Amino acid sequence: MELSGEYVGCDGEPQRLRVSCEASGDADPLQSLSAGVVRMKELVAEFFGTLVEQDAQGLAEDPDDALDGSRTSAC
Repeated sequence: MELSGEYVGCDGEPQRLRVSCEASGDADPLQSLSAGVVRMKELVAEFFGTLVEQDAQGLAEDPDDALDGSRTSAC
């Protein structure tokens, strides 16, 4: 079993995230799925955290744009 997600950024390039949820031995498959969901949440948080940091750095480069409302998203 596997969880997967895809994000398509402003550049149109897909970024894929995958997490295996394979139960080893006699482990409960639902526990393996639950652990996979937790791991996927961590990956998504890391992935978007990086994007937020990059966007914040862009904001810091020209704070006047942020004050006058002319700055939009990175797209």
